[in-house]
Amino acid sequence: MKKFLPIGIFLAVVIFAICYSFKQRFYPSLNPRKTFERLVVNPVPNSITNIEESYFLGLDSAFWVLHFQISRTDLENILTAQHFNPINENEQFKEYPRKEDYLFLWKTRIHELTKLDVNFTNSCAVFFLKEGNGTKYFFFDTNSTETVFIADAH
Repeated sequence: MKKFLPIGIFLAVVIFAICYSFKQRFYPSLNPRKTFERLVVNPVPNSITNIEESYFLGLDSAFWVLHFQISRTDLENILTAQHFNPINENEQFKEYPRKEDYLFLWKTRIHELTKLDVNFTNSCAVFFLKEGNGTKYFFFDTNSTETVFIADAH
């Protein structure tokens, strides 16, 4: 019996480690501030309020959405420091007859994948940054402080 105790303890530790790893990968805790720090910038700027978080994880993809309020100055600082670029509307919108159609596509994708409802208007400015196998996006309503951040990785 005592011979099997070390093997049993070893197996228990291995099973715990596998379960913990699986939980972290497929069921991460929703802490919007920590997610903001991990995906956008750390520390979180003081002007950030009302952070909502949702995500979709596939076997080979991740789609994270943060919806929040931010001051224009703090957003501009993030965009500049991380080298985000405005989308080329002529290029992005040639597949869509109107900007509203492009924004509706994103709104629908966000809702279908994460069940989070966001509102995009024509006064929405869109910025992007390609990183590795993914792209980060900021959708910023120029008439308010409402902002949506998306991390889309494949």
